[in-house]
This record gives sequence, structure tokens and C-alpha cells, in this order.
Amino acid sequence: MNTSRPHLFARCTLWLGALLTAAAVQAGPADDVKAADVALRAGDLPLAMSLLRKASDQDFPLAQARLGDLLRAAEFETEAVALYKKAADRGEPAGEVGLGRAYADGAGVQKDPVLALELYRKAEQKNYGPAYDALARAYRTGTLGLAKDLERAKAYEAKAAAWQKTQTAEAK
Repeated sequence: MNTSRPHLFARCTLWLGALLTAAAVQAGPADDVKAADVALRAGDLPLAMSLLRKASDQDFPLAQARLGDLLRAAEFETEAVALYKKAADRGEPAGEVGLGRAYADGAGVQKDPVLALELYRKAEQKNYGPAYDALARAYRTGTLGLAKDLERAKAYEAKAAAWQKTQTAEAK
């Protein structure tokens, strides 16, 4: 009777492995983005990029924007801009902000502060925190065609902080 228990344990382990593998194969692009976030927090950049690339190839706008962020950080601006454009065209605020930053900085595209501001405003309308942060910086420095306005900058900074707080609470 004791001899059958190791076989039973092995069978259960194999079935569990098969179930987990099937679940991983069926993971959608949203799951891949979440897994990429976990991988980034763990410092596993290659895994994060692989997961984001997979979700991006499935035309998932958030993955396109996040992959764009990683590529821009690695100074692959042209590829980042292409991904940001795809995401922004689908209405993804992370793509709008990423593309806005590219136009504000002239990274991978010709500098265009008017278009940068327009993209930030689109993301702002979707209550996207990084858009608030970008607008706060623009008001604080008087860039993107905006007059320097420290009161508006502080208001946008408060909105950005409140948004970040809700994101942190949701992540827990």
C-alpha cells in the first residue's frame, strides 16, 4: 500500500503541472502585462520584455505603451514611438503620454510641443496620473506653450499624487 502513494503523488504532480501549463498557455495579453509588471519588480527585464512583446504582438495597447517605455529607456526611440503611436491610436492613455513625451523631447520624432500638449490633454481627460505629472511640469517650467503657473502646477501635482495613491492601493 505504501508503494502506491509515491505513484499517486507523482500522478497528482503531473496533473497539476499540466493544468498550470494549460493556464499559462491560455494567459491573455492583460495577464502577460501583469506578469511583466511582476517580472520588472523582481528585476527580470528579459522576461518582462518578452511578455510585453508577446502581448504587444497581439495588438494590446497597454503592452505596446509599456514596451515603448522600456525601449525608450534603452534609447530605441524610433521603435518606442511606433509602439506609442499604435497604443495612442487605440486610445490608450499610457501611449498618449509616451508619445507626448517623445514629441516634447524630440526623441524619435521631430520636437512638437503643441502636439505633446494635445496628447497629454487627451490622457488627462481619461484621468491618467502620468498626464497630470507631465502637465504639472509644463506649468512649473512654462513649457509646451503654457505660461508658467505655479498654482496650476501644484494642483496637477496633487492630482498626480492622488492617482498614484489609488494605483498603489489597487496593486495591493
